[in-house]
Amino acid sequence: MSSIPRTRADLVEQQNVAFEKLSAELGTLKAKDAELTCTDEGWRIKDMIAVRVWWSKSVVDWIEKGRKGQNPIVPASGYKWSETPRLNNDIVEKNAKKSWPKISKELDQQFRRVSSAIESLSDAELLEIGQFSWADKWPVARWISINTTRQYETARTMIRRAVKQAKAQK
Repeated sequence: MSSIPRTRADLVEQQNVAFEKLSAELGTLKAKDAELTCTDEGWRIKDMIAVRVWWSKSVVDWIEKGRKGQNPIVPASGYKWSETPRLNNDIVEKNAKKSWPKISKELDQQFRRVSSAIESLSDAELLEIGQFSWADKWPVARWISINTTRQYETARTMIRRAVKQAKAQK
């Protein structure tokens, strides 16, 4: 697992490497593989990726609201941080009928959106504590890393395990 980045270059590199590895892993999947169960909660690969899409989108939404002087509700309206498992399950339910190609496309779109957000932030906004009230005692780079890079890394691990288990059952 990547360490929390301390520089813009570290954040960009870690995010790009993690996303490239995840994309390569996803590129090996057949459409039916997206239906493989990959978590203890019973999520399919496509469900787990839908959750990653939501967190990638949300961190950029928080940044955009913060830049407008707004204080977004984090993690989401109606949820406390201690309720992220419920939030994630609600995300899965909301996206359950989306097709795998649509979810996969959304992941690519949100990666590009996060990359643009990183590029648009000043070094102070990205790396210094206290730039955004919603970020509390952490720099925005940490929030981006946790909600993208680390999630890409764990997704890749879960996908590999699910595919390996499916092959072993044949």
